[in-house]
Amino acid sequence: MPAAPLPPAPPSSSTPSSRAAADSRVASDLRYLRSKARRDQVLASAVGAVLLSAAMLLQPVLSSRRAAMIEEPEASLRALAINFPRLTLGGFRGLLATVLWYQAENDKEDRKWMDLETKYDIIGAIEPYFVSIYVFHSWNQAYNLSAQWHSEDSKYKWILDGMSYLYKGEQYNPDNPDLIDEEGNLYFLKLGGAFERIFFRAHWRDDLASLYKLDTIKPDEKTDATEALRLVRDFANRSPFNIQEMRNKAGVKGHGVQITDPWLFEFRKDNKAPSEPVEFPYGLSPFYFGYVEFKRSLAAGPTTTVGANIVDGWPPMCLRLWCRDDLYYSGETMMRMFSDSPTNPDQNPLDSTSKFFDPMLFNNKVEEIRLCYRNIDMIAPKAVDLFQKDMIKYPQNKSVHVNHVAETESYRDIALAENELFNALVNWNNGGRKMTEKDKEPFKHALGAYDKAIATTYVWVDKMYPVITNPQTGQAYVNPDRNDFERYVNALKIRKTGIENMLSTPPTEKPDMSFLQEEVVER
Repeated sequence: MPAAPLPPAPPSSSTPSSRAAADSRVASDLRYLRSKARRDQVLASAVGAVLLSAAMLLQPVLSSRRAAMIEEPEASLRALAINFPRLTLGGFRGLLATVLWYQAENDKEDRKWMDLETKYDIIGAIEPYFVSIYVFHSWNQAYNLSAQWHSEDSKYKWILDGMSYLYKGEQYNPDNPDLIDEEGNLYFLKLGGAFERIFFRAHWRDDLASLYKLDTIKPDEKTDATEALRLVRDFANRSPFNIQEMRNKAGVKGHGVQITDPWLFEFRKDNKAPSEPVEFPYGLSPFYFGYVEFKRSLAAGPTTTVGANIVDGWPPMCLRLWCRDDLYYSGETMMRMFSDSPTNPDQNPLDSTSKFFDPMLFNNKVEEIRLCYRNIDMIAPKAVDLFQKDMIKYPQNKSVHVNHVAETESYRDIALAENELFNALVNWNNGGRKMTEKDKEPFKHALGAYDKAIATTYVWVDKMYPVITNPQTGQAYVNPDRNDFERYVNALKIRKTGIENMLSTPPTEKPDMSFLQEEVVER
């Protein structure tokens, strides 16, 4: 067999030149690695310095947030418990929401109110962009659930809960016209127009004048009254309302509110610029808040429930009813201050003839009522202006808003007359309730103001329910509903007659003040 080939011989030892080349390459590689290492070290140091600086800058923010989380661990954990399912359930959220809706209805039937509110919160958390959830549940709270309670304070609290739920919906659906329109409806229709509206409006007015009480209430005190007051402050401090809390002489805030709105206050009569804040130290009507929300709804775009021509008429409607609210409130207070038979006459702190008379409270009420008349004199022209603009924009609304214009103008003239009478009564009261010749002059001046108010109010009543005469028979037809509104004209006539009787009453006799018990506007 032929012999196998021998393996190649190993290379001979490298020459000096080849060894030098190899050493040069190794040295070059080492220099490159050392250079790269230094560059990486410099880069890492720079990044570390930047991150350290950022951490130092963010430290105050992180500390404040950490402190807030420590102060309110319950709220933080509750938010986590609600948001966790939304982040983890995925496509099962709809199924869970349906089950919770069913359970919520059962809780409502079983009167499990706390469980019900918790389920509402969870449903909103797992379906945060479903606007109808917030509209339905807020309506349920404000209307259906509030009706389950006998206490007006509890009813009031549930209405505010419904409002709060709508504002939660705005966190996920900002500038949604349906949500904003529903907020306006709760201020306008529920707080301002429900069966318990007199209580609700007075409660809202008093809350805005008493926000300072929250500074003395313990955080864990959670009664209907304290929770309602917290919600009112939360609502009032929302940016669209342009509200700032007023401070008393000691610098404590929460003693009433002031509003900055040059467009709304363009007809003010206090010799101040419209851009300056208008003060409401004794609170104000919920109709102002409805006015703001309806204006926001118009700016946000069309709603899915009502037409733009309807929503456009709501802001002046709110201003019209703000005038009526202040006029009714001032009339009721004037009756309590001066009438012969107010509620609990022997314990009335506003009656100067009562042993419980409180001079400071009386003087505060005098200032408050004068501000109510100021409001009407300032807001009524703005309402008329908005009604007229609405009728130009939507001619189909003219048949309705013509009556509203006449009504608003009558409110303004009624307020002017009531203001004249109120000032005359205050002067008469401060003079010992003796009708001297000097005291008679303000009352005589008020008579002319009531003549004008009666004439203006008749214009409104005639526009709403005109007397129709048959040209052939001469027989007049009067709509029975006319009497419901003509009685306010008659109340003004009774006011005038009462003033005339006061003027003819001898100084030594007590005048009949029962004429103040008549209501000159609708509740």
